[in-house]
Amino acid sequence: MSRERSSNQRGLVPPLEVREVADPAGLCRAAAELIATTAAAAVAARGRFTLALSGGSTPRALYQLLAAEYASRIPWTSSQLYFGDERCVPPDNSDSNYRMAEESLLSRIPGLTERTARIEGEREPDDAAERYEAVLRNAFVDDVTFDVALLGVGPDGHTASLFPGSPALDERTKWVVNTEAPATMKVPDRITLTYPMFANARTVMFLLAGPDKRDILARVLASAGNPQSPYPASRVTAREHLIYLVDRAALGK
Repeated sequence: MSRERSSNQRGLVPPLEVREVADPAGLCRAAAELIATTAAAAVAARGRFTLALSGGSTPRALYQLLAAEYASRIPWTSSQLYFGDERCVPPDNSDSNYRMAEESLLSRIPGLTERTARIEGEREPDDAAERYEAVLRNAFVDDVTFDVALLGVGPDGHTASLFPGSPALDERTKWVVNTEAPATMKVPDRITLTYPMFANARTVMFLLAGPDKRDILARVLASAGNPQSPYPASRVTAREHLIYLVDRAALGK
């Protein structure tokens, strides 16, 4: 099923598509299929595939699947990986998104760690954000960014490290900023990509699984496309495809 979206600064945006799968395992498989298909097409058309990773338990399971059953189906030697956000911790810290990705995917594919641009969360936040912005500006010289960007939705509607009420929600010039999570979270200092980076991704794919996502998913979808939505995930746009890949439990079924 799909939901029509309003227009943004680029013109018409693609319909928001909700794809239902049976369970978390089916969600990971559907995501892996989309990534594999998109990667092959991107390399055939442009010579490279770019993927922005996210943190969380559902992406971990996806990355493990990509590193195992899908390892031979993705042109990894022509792929470049990035991150949508990072906690301000060293890369070997248990709270690091990079560490999770390294353990579940990067270290399992020869040469992939070297083709992954991590956010240097161990640096002072302003410095880390500026350095990652420079990396991205060098990698993407036109207005198109990732072939696929993976995102999740937190219980407050945040996505990446774009939190309700944050000044980062209004950033339209910088691609990367340092921001703060709510004080109740274990690591408040964060580095995050901003809306312009996701808006220029060819495909943005949200992954949501489990009954605990049901209420916030309904709220996010109800205000999707509203640039003033109190739920940051609702404000995300994409260049070609905006997909919510969700299991039945998240849909309340």
